[in-house]
Parts: sequence; structure tokens; C-alpha cells
Amino acid sequence: MDEEQTDERPDAGPVGLASPVVCVVVTGLAVEVLLLLATAALYLLETGLGAATSAGLAVGTAVLALALAALLGGSALGMARGRRRGRVPTLVWQVLQVLVALQVVLVEQVGTLTWWVAAALAGLGALLAVALLAGATTKALPYVAGEDVRLL
Repeated sequence: MDEEQTDERPDAGPVGLASPVVCVVVTGLAVEVLLLLATAALYLLETGLGAATSAGLAVGTAVLALALAALLGGSALGMARGRRRGRVPTLVWQVLQVLVALQVVLVEQVGTLTWWVAAALAGLGALLAVALLAGATTKALPYVAGEDVRLL
């Protein structure tokens, strides 16, 4: 059964990556995916070199980073194709990212590398959260028949 896009929008505008706001979201998610992959690689490298104080914790963190990268990558791919299903997990991640980054910003000394990285991540997360909540994003990601998961 082919999935058909039902256009419930009165002003059918651009869909998926053709929409500028969705393009911003997908680009931001691509940056986050690359950062998560780099984080996982650094933790695994540190474990392989024997520099990790807790190998189990380092490997667990790397696996978590890889799982998050897969989730965000899949969500970005879906939104690029005009699917709205990936918005919720992406928005939840942005909220969590902003909260943790703000905690680091408040604890770290101003001007350190950690402070700047946390501030940049908080800004990126806030930008993506606002973009995900924008009405233009909803319009650019139309409902696709058959996309909902039926439990019964």
C-alpha cells in the first residue's frame, strides 16, 4: 500500500527540505549527530588507550551517544522527506540538551572552553526547539496517511 500525502493545508507550501525552517532544523540535527559521533569516538579511543578511569562507564556513554545519533539522524532524515514523526523525540532531546548545557554554563568559570561549548550547545538546542515549534515547521511537514502507528 503506497503512502499518500493528504494535503490538509489550505496554502500548500514547500514540504520537507524545500522549506527553509525544516532545512535549518535538519542542518542543526546533522551538526548534533556529528558531535555525538565524535563524542562516542573519543570515549572509545580513550577506553582503547587505557586512559579511561572506568572502561564500563566510557563504553556505556559511547553506546548512548551512538544511540542518540541514530535517533536524531533518523528523525532528521524523516523531516527532510516531509514526515512529521521525528519532531517529538527531537524536541525532547533539545529540551534536555538545553537544560544540561545551562547547568554546565552556570557551574563552569566564564570563558573556559567547557563554558563556551556548553553555551554553544544551549544556543543550538534553543534555536532548534524554537524552529521545531514554529508554525512553518508544522505546515512543511504534512500528515502522511498510514504514518500513525496503530497499537490495536
